[in-house]
Amino acid sequence: MKTFRKTFVKSFIKKKLLRKASTKAQSAMEYLMTYGWAILIVAVVLGALYSLGVFNGAAFLGTSCISASGFYCANPTLSTGGVLTVTIGQATGTTFENAYLYFVPSGTNFSTSDPGTSIGTLNSGQQVTASIPLGVGSPYPAAYTLGTPLSGYLYLQFTDIYGTTEVDKIATVLTKVTAASSGSATFSQPTSIPSGIVAYVPIILSNSQSSATPSPFQQMIQINEGNYANYIAYNGNIANFEFFTQSGSVLPAWIESNNSGILTVWVKLPNGIPASSSFAIYLGFASKTTNLLSSSGTSGIGEAPQLSPNYGEYDDGASVFNFYDNFSGTSLNTSKWTTTTGGASYTVNNGLTITGNGNGIWFYGKIIQNYPSIFDVYVASYTSGISQIRNGFSLTQGDATNYDLITAPAETNNENLESALGAFGVATANVAYPSSYIQSLAWIATGSEMAQVNYGNTLIGSNSQYTIANYYPSIWFIWSASGSYTTTSYWVRTRAYPPNGVMPSVSFGGLSSA
Repeated sequence: MKTFRKTFVKSFIKKKLLRKASTKAQSAMEYLMTYGWAILIVAVVLGALYSLGVFNGAAFLGTSCISASGFYCANPTLSTGGVLTVTIGQATGTTFENAYLYFVPSGTNFSTSDPGTSIGTLNSGQQVTASIPLGVGSPYPAAYTLGTPLSGYLYLQFTDIYGTTEVDKIATVLTKVTAASSGSATFSQPTSIPSGIVAYVPIILSNSQSSATPSPFQQMIQINEGNYANYIAYNGNIANFEFFTQSGSVLPAWIESNNSGILTVWVKLPNGIPASSSFAIYLGFASKTTNLLSSSGTSGIGEAPQLSPNYGEYDDGASVFNFYDNFSGTSLNTSKWTTTTGGASYTVNNGLTITGNGNGIWFYGKIIQNYPSIFDVYVASYTSGISQIRNGFSLTQGDATNYDLITAPAETNNENLESALGAFGVATANVAYPSSYIQSLAWIATGSEMAQVNYGNTLIGSNSQYTIANYYPSIWFIWSASGSYTTTSYWVRTRAYPPNGVMPSVSFGGLSSA
């Protein structure tokens, strides 16, 4: 009997356990059937989001520009062309002169070779939008695709009211490449680099005007030597830099001056710059012991004749400008000029020197030029005596019917810059003349001209009487109302007039090794 009871109890418990296990299995199956489809849908959605890059860290990156006290920063955007655009300002109560904005990538220290762009004068309370082309490759992104993150700092270098140069860290930037970026300039690494170049800097030239520049076009670029102190070498005897295109073709370039560490260079762009667009070229550095100075116009870089150890030794101005003469040698180039004397005399001996005593002399150009164009005369020196120097446009070769610009550099009071419109109106302005200067006159269109001295003190006049399709550049009336005088010029040139008188802007990118 006991044996029967034990057998029965064991059988009962076993059946009960089996029934319980069966119930659990059924519940699990019901659970899987109830929630399985939901889990499958969630897995599909997560897979789709992953494939779209949602879980990439860059996708969660915000856009911000946190400014330091006294400064303003907003709207940092980064284009697929590698251009950082940002709005900055300052509210310090003073004016900043010679302001230059730099971007410094996170994890690096500030250097004047970092990517930057010129701001010019920045007044207290003023806001400006600036664009800075960046580099490619460490510490910059390897490629600027949508969503690529960028972080770093903005530094502002400027001259304060006491004449002291300051550098301030003005903001922290956090942004990424977006489709709505306002930076439109395209920067990419050059496909070829000229032989001997060991490092290079991209330069973005931006034409903001609704019309294209003339072709060819002479672009002015100013290089701050201090920004590239470890790479650049220039002293008139040696220059270790040159300009080139993305395909590695050397661009004709001519050094005009080197003042206080700022090199003013003119670069010839054979095809100009289209309307409302940007164009990238490159500034390349060879070793500091390599001399790239050359008069060829096809390699290296040239310079103004008086800058070379031997006059005109490295002068390639004829390859850069539309019309050019440096008055080299000991005689006037009669294929370019004819003269009509008014009693003054001239000599050509590595420069044009005029001497007179109450009389003058005229130089008529023989080589035709088309407008819009600018005619520049470099006045290297002059002596006292109320002398006037005119450069102008001759409507016909050797004809005194002209438009001209008059300066009176020897006057000690109320020195004048006069834009003489034929035999009609005259505009005057007081200017302060240095010991040497550049006198410029532009023919813009029929009946319109512009006068400049040292790229400033602009005067504009109009005269609708004459219709002109071309002209001959001429130096007019180097004379004196009374007393003796001597005036020397080292070079003259004509160059293309920029659209609406606005020279395309220049922005320097980051330094890269070749």
